[in-house]
Amino acid sequence: MGWHNMKSFRRLLARFCRRQDGATAVEFALIGLPFFALLLIVFETAAVLFTDAALQNGVNKTARLIRTGQVQTQGISETTFRRTLCDNVASYIDCAKIRLFVTKSPDLPIPNRTDLMAATDETPQRWEIGAASEWVMVQVSYDWKLFIPQISMLNNIGSDKRRLTAGALFRNEPYGG
Repeated sequence: MGWHNMKSFRRLLARFCRRQDGATAVEFALIGLPFFALLLIVFETAAVLFTDAALQNGVNKTARLIRTGQVQTQGISETTFRRTLCDNVASYIDCAKIRLFVTKSPDLPIPNRTDLMAATDETPQRWEIGAASEWVMVQVSYDWKLFIPQISMLNNIGSDKRRLTAGALFRNEPYGG
């Protein structure tokens, strides 16, 4: 390599280093995918947490009907109770997929409570509302389909679902029934 060739090479190298054409596209390609993946994970997590809070809020409101004796004294059926539960949760929750387990006991701990994480569609749902001053546990589970299961670590029942659970444990008021 002669003096002339070395000078040309240096000029070519200097020109290459000064050029900025396409640098933004390359930088975006390196940073864009992880950024958008992280953004999607944040949105997915927020949706799951929001739905979980909405489910718990609905259970708290609806379980109060059992606690105060309204279900028992007014003869409210399980179907009506479910409908009320659906009215108290977020409108985007598919009420047909909500599993409801209501178990009673004269004292704590409540025997035969349902393991919500092991429950399947074939697990028999319970409706034991209890009498005055009995302990009652209301348990609800809902399977949330994840939007992006490939990059989400939220799945806990299979590859593309998360089981959300909510519950209330209380002693029925002595309503006289």
